[in-house]
Amino acid sequence: DDALDRDARIKLSIGTNEPGNADGLFRTPVGLVFDHHRGLLLVTDTKNHRAQVFSCDDGGSFVSKFGEQGNRPREPYHPEGIAIDHDHDRILIVDCFNHRVQSWSLSEQSFLSCVGHRGTGDLEFNFPKGIAIDKHRRIVIADTDNNRLVFLSSIDLSFLFEIGNQGSLPGEFYHPSSVAIDHDRHRIIVTDPSNHRLVFLSLIDGSFLFEFGSQGDQ
Repeated sequence: DDALDRDARIKLSIGTNEPGNADGLFRTPVGLVFDHHRGLLLVTDTKNHRAQVFSCDDGGSFVSKFGEQGNRPREPYHPEGIAIDHDHDRILIVDCFNHRVQSWSLSEQSFLSCVGHRGTGDLEFNFPKGIAIDKHRRIVIADTDNNRLVFLSSIDLSFLFEIGNQGSLPGEFYHPSSVAIDHDRHRIIVTDPSNHRLVFLSLIDGSFLFEFGSQGDQ
């Protein structure tokens, strides 16, 4: 409430400055996605190993939560990226420390499936973090410690192809962490944090377009 009083630009604040595991509290929230069909905000509560759901039409009130720490199906361990696949009524969560992607029902928030394990091959990940879905029914994963983007089919979560390897040249990454889709301009945008830059790729074929950014505080 104090923050809302201090800065008129802040319209809503969820959580407190004291971390916790009660409903509506967080321990290092990382990923978020807005469900514009239902007016809901979904947040990966990373160090509580769960996702929480809030209503944006009701003052940010807590709605539900799902997931608990573990390595079995339905148990995320440090979930990070989160995306909504409306075509298949599901939520996709990047289960970072389990090196996989989990799928949950959007309407019921029940566990559906998971895919992946640790490695460098097809359908293998190494501390993945970011996720996005494009209009071509492809899921794009920022496979962080493998320094690449992995493309999966949103139909059956099968492997399609990968882009990138470790480096600082155009088309290379060093710990890519977040990914977004610019459908209007047919681009994929990737945060490349250890190279201190953003990288833009073609949404058509994944080819390098341009980059910007360098290390500094200016």
